[in-house]
Amino acid sequence: MRLRFYIFVSSITIIFFGSCVPTRYLAENENLLYKIQLEGVEASDAGKITSLYQQRPNRKIFRSTPYLSIYYFGRRFYNPDKIKARIEQKRQKYDQKIEHAGEDSVKTARLLLKRERKLARLNRHLEEGNVLMSFGEPPAIYDTVKTKATLQQITTYLNTIGYFNNKVGHTTEINNKKVKLRINVVENAPYTYSQITYSVPDTAIKAIIDSTRSQSVVKLGQNYNEENLVAERERIESLLKNLGYYEFNSRYITAEVDTSFGHNSTRLNIIIANNADNRPHQAFRLKKVNFIGDANFTRFGLKRDTILFNRIYYLAYVHKISPRILDKKIQIRPGQLYSLNKTLATQRQLGGLEMFRFLNVTYLADDTTNAGLLTANINASPSKRFQESTEGGLSYSANLPGPFVNLRYTARNLFRGAEILELGVRGGIEGQFSALERRSNRLKGIYARQLSGNMGIIFPQFLVPFNANKYFANYNPRTRLNFVYTLIWREEFDRTNLEATYDYIWQKSPRLQFVFTPIDISINDTRNRSPLFVESLRQARLDPNKEQETLYERSLRPAFVPSIDFSILYNSNNYNHTLDASYLRVHVEEAGSLTEPLLRNLAEDKFNLTFFKYGRVNLDYRRYLKLNSTNFFVSRVNFGIAKSWRNDDVLPYDKYFYAGGGTSVRAFLPRRLGPGAYSSPSTIVAGSNRTLTPEQQGDLLMEGSLEYRFNIYSLMNGALFLDAGNIWSLASNEARPGAKFEVNQFYKQIAVGTGIGFRFDFTFLIARVDFATKVYDPAIDLTQPQTSNFVLGKEGFGKIFSTRYSTINLGIGYPF
Repeated sequence: MRLRFYIFVSSITIIFFGSCVPTRYLAENENLLYKIQLEGVEASDAGKITSLYQQRPNRKIFRSTPYLSIYYFGRRFYNPDKIKARIEQKRQKYDQKIEHAGEDSVKTARLLLKRERKLARLNRHLEEGNVLMSFGEPPAIYDTVKTKATLQQITTYLNTIGYFNNKVGHTTEINNKKVKLRINVVENAPYTYSQITYSVPDTAIKAIIDSTRSQSVVKLGQNYNEENLVAERERIESLLKNLGYYEFNSRYITAEVDTSFGHNSTRLNIIIANNADNRPHQAFRLKKVNFIGDANFTRFGLKRDTILFNRIYYLAYVHKISPRILDKKIQIRPGQLYSLNKTLATQRQLGGLEMFRFLNVTYLADDTTNAGLLTANINASPSKRFQESTEGGLSYSANLPGPFVNLRYTARNLFRGAEILELGVRGGIEGQFSALERRSNRLKGIYARQLSGNMGIIFPQFLVPFNANKYFANYNPRTRLNFVYTLIWREEFDRTNLEATYDYIWQKSPRLQFVFTPIDISINDTRNRSPLFVESLRQARLDPNKEQETLYERSLRPAFVPSIDFSILYNSNNYNHTLDASYLRVHVEEAGSLTEPLLRNLAEDKFNLTFFKYGRVNLDYRRYLKLNSTNFFVSRVNFGIAKSWRNDDVLPYDKYFYAGGGTSVRAFLPRRLGPGAYSSPSTIVAGSNRTLTPEQQGDLLMEGSLEYRFNIYSLMNGALFLDAGNIWSLASNEARPGAKFEVNQFYKQIAVGTGIGFRFDFTFLIARVDFATKVYDPAIDLTQPQTSNFVLGKEGFGKIFSTRYSTINLGIGYPF
């Protein structure tokens, strides 16, 4: 608790370190640019206008400038004369060493490199200042020249979007050497297109343009906009390049704009010129297609062997991949018109095989005739056939670090059909909260061990008894057969899971992937239960004889789960989450209904396994709104529902939903939130004789998060977040009062947490620290005097930092 309090006090001290705006260090003729206020913008994009500012005020927090204060504080310890002297000393020192090196060129080169590296570091220190100065911000001294440049940039921007009669001015207000700059924009009426014509002397191209006028980016009545003109040029170029015009590019396209007719009207004429010889552009066809399977190899004195398959020539010293497989990935064919889209699709489809480390498509025009013929060369450089990799990492949960290691082995082109064999082993330990032991009124963190192995093979086509691949040829179809065996050693029990899946995978685009799993068979078993855990489960039973198992207990039975799954994954972001993007994952699962007549008796009678039947749906949507290059507003909605088709309403342990933890409602402990308003007996009062604090399961999950992400300094980013959500049961359960989902009650049972986070972006790795505190806890017993579900600050501000109300989550990667 003390540590958390000190962290908080330190943060507040840093924020209010610059509670005032320091101007006493400014020279007599200097003023600080404190604020820029943009006024008068109605129809144009204010965000784009602010991006044109040539000078910006120092960053502020609660109207103070802490970064500027830190800069000035660091400048107290900055002595440029001392640094200059060190630079000169270093130069003289290494000049002497270089002189003593004499004619030893290797030693001289090494000394020169070392000297330049050290001098560069000192010069950077001289220019940027010390660490505190680099962390802070130098004062934004108001510059009238930069203001004039800003006004000119804004005027130019407004002209590019049709506001030719705009007026841009400014006023300044100086108070205590702080400048408030007001930029006044008068847009006036925009110019619109009253006439759009295309001048195309090439009759063939003119016919193409006329037939696609409805697809044009520029329309009558639309505001003049240079971005739209650029997009129209790109549309025409792409259109023609996909219809054989290999040598055509956008430099042949120009636009004439005439605004002399008044009434804020613009007449647009788009000109598509002939080629450099003033002749019509040539449409090219493919004469020949070559696939060179070992383009990076040269064997002197030997010629590549050639195989002709489906009109494509396959060349290689040794043919390693069957042309029949490669042929399904190649979109370009002899006799076709040249197409940029088919060229890119060919590269994408062949790249999706993961057989080549380098791949491109080049074209060579036939100069012997003027017939417009091209030879296409697909140049492929094979990847290593066998590859091993080792990965290590560290997770953090239940206040404990958890190291793990992954070992992977990949074998490519197993049967000469571009198959991929993957073998993997993962081992590690992970912190979890004990279900059997407590420290005072807190859950105790303990380690759980995990070891898993997997074997999978991927085929570059659909393995089906009918010809479905021709319908999915453009979608990179694959079939994956995978086996996974997992062992988990926990304090309460040991758990094993054997799973076999047969997947069909295809992609409509690099962002959109579908997975259909007609066969997914899992066999789960929970064994070696500790005596204390068994006794705690027995004590939790409600019937007088303690014979009727609880829902949690039944979910741990040895299980046989045959299911059919379907998943959709859309992700337009990158690993570092730096794009304006969206993410959507939909997973639908149905178990038992189709296979019950065949497998239920076998599983239950012969192997004593519980046969589960259920349906399960999970939807996870995230929106990444990019405010500027370093600031993002991120939102997430996560919904799930699962229902057993059997009368006992029991699901397998792994198919329930859980809430709380570093990727859920972060102010609540992992898997201990909910369901509904239910609170497990051991958490109501301290000193309870109940020793069991089990994970809480639910059939229904609803949770959402809002997070504002911003840059603090260099690779250090910050986040302010708000989480809300819970899980519920669909059926009534006497053992867990308040757990059932009720339409008129559920909104009162949504837990809320808030907090602040720090993320360290090392490009290849993102480390995360989130401090979260409870705002609303639905599990509080309101029958007790002076109690409320709103817990933020109700027992004093210092209580926020107690483990009863707050948690610290450490992890790798973003929470979502």
